[in-house]
Amino acid sequence: MAMLVVGTKEEGWYATFIDSVNRVSASNKYGITVNLEILEGIPFVEGERVIRDLAQTGEYEIIVGHSTFVDGVAANKADFPDTLFVYSGSGNDDHEGGDNAYWIDVFIHEPAYLAGIIAGLTTQTNRISGVAAYPFPNVNAPLNAFVDGARSVNPDIEVAGVTYIESWFDPATASAAAEAQIANGSDVIYAERFGPFAAAEDAGNVRAVGHFTDQLSLSPVVLTSAVAQWDTAFSDVLDAWYDYTVHGVPYNSPPQRIVYQSMVDDGSSLGAIAGDVPADVVAAVEAARVAILSGELVVPLKFDAFE
Repeated sequence: MAMLVVGTKEEGWYATFIDSVNRVSASNKYGITVNLEILEGIPFVEGERVIRDLAQTGEYEIIVGHSTFVDGVAANKADFPDTLFVYSGSGNDDHEGGDNAYWIDVFIHEPAYLAGIIAGLTTQTNRISGVAAYPFPNVNAPLNAFVDGARSVNPDIEVAGVTYIESWFDPATASAAAEAQIANGSDVIYAERFGPFAAAEDAGNVRAVGHFTDQLSLSPVVLTSAVAQWDTAFSDVLDAWYDYTVHGVPYNSPPQRIVYQSMVDDGSSLGAIAGDVPADVVAAVEAARVAILSGELVVPLKFDAFE
C-alpha cells in the first residue's frame, strides 16, 4: 500500500490515518499485514504522474491520496482496474468516486463540541478563537462545533477571531495568527493547524485544543484534542480489497463520499483531557459524550465559514 502526502507524515491529517492503518494491520484482519509506504512532499501538480508510476509497478494494491490528489486518482483509476484507489477529505464535490476509487471521510465536529465545553467552562476572558487552514467544509465544521460547545455551557462566550492561514502547513503563520487572537483577548484557541501551541506557551496564560490526533503530549497548554479515527473506514476499504482479491467480487464503490460522521460510527473521539481540568468540567464533558452516543444530543454540522 502506498500513501501520498503533500507535506510531512507527522501532520495531523496524515498521522491520524497512518495510526488507523497501523491499528487495523495489528489486528491481523484476514491474517494479513498491511505494508504502508509513505511518499512525503508530493505537490499537487505531480500527483497524477506519481500515482501512475506507483500503479505501473504492480507492487501496490492500494494507493491512498489526500483530496489534493483526486484529479490524479480520476485520471488513473480506469487504466488500473485491479488497483484500489482511496482519497479523502472535502472539496471533491465536482468529482465522483465509484468502481475502484473510494472517497472516504470522517467528521470530528462532535469531539470538537466536547472540547468547546471545556473551553467554555475554563476560559477566564470568555473569549475563544481558532486558527485553521482553509474555509473548507471539513475545516469549518469542527470550528463551529467548538464555539457551539462553549456557548452551550457559557452564554457569555465571544469569538476573538477565526483565522484561515491559506495553507495546510505553515506553523509560523499559524502562530502569528494565534498571537493576534491572544492580543484580542482569546485565552483558548482551537488549533486546527500546527503553530498556535507555541504562541499559547509564550503567552503563559492561554490554552489550546488539538486537532486530528491526540496532542496532549505535545504541549502543556493543550486541554484536549478532537481526534479523527479512520479505523472503520480503512477496515471497510480492506474488506473491499479482500473480496476482490480472494473472491473476485468487483470493486463497487459508490460515486458519493462515504462519510463516517459520528462518534457512534467510530469516526471520531475526544482525546485525553489535561490533568489540571477540574473534575466538574470533566464530568460535564462525559455527560455530553454519553448524550451524543445515545442520540439524546445531536451536534449540528455547520459547514459555512465562521464569521
